[in-house]
Amino acid sequence: MLRAVIFDLDNTLVDSNLDFAQIKAEIGTEQTILEYRASVGEAEQHRVDDILDRHESRSAAECELADGAREMLDFLSAKNIPAALLTRNSRKSVNTILARHNIRFDYIVARDDAPPKPSAEPVLLICKALGVKPAEALVVGDFLYDIQSGQAAGTMTMLLDGPHRHRFEIEADYEVASLREAAEVIGRICEPEG
Repeated sequence: MLRAVIFDLDNTLVDSNLDFAQIKAEIGTEQTILEYRASVGEAEQHRVDDILDRHESRSAAECELADGAREMLDFLSAKNIPAALLTRNSRKSVNTILARHNIRFDYIVARDDAPPKPSAEPVLLICKALGVKPAEALVVGDFLYDIQSGQAAGTMTMLLDGPHRHRFEIEADYEVASLREAAEVIGRICEPEG
């Protein structure tokens, strides 16, 4: 039984133009950005935050909703299935995107709120807040960390084909090419045949 859907943001619900290679070059690290940030002192964390904020603010002001995103959220609302947002982005950039596109979620976890994906902790936090068991939730995203986070928490997982798909191999419960296909699959999960 599906009782909640947890979405990634960049390249899942919005077409993001964040250039992570450029951000990492500016920071001066080969590590993933948030993992590097967690490994350094406070002064360096502030420098990383400033770089991230500049890039995320620009992207939030420019990004467009992904094809089918609004319809997906309307579909879940019509079925009374809560939609949550789980992102490694800042709360500030998330608020900009939500206001710009006039979309809302039943619960939001940004990097300011919990350890980032691929940790299970933010997924479990969302499930607790929505009053659902992890097995009753579905995590939808375009990247390895989305699927790892959902799997670690014990949710169903759905991998959306995106620009980074070629960079990793992982088995999700469902793999879809678009949000429109995702809505069809979610409809079947909600109302299994037979």
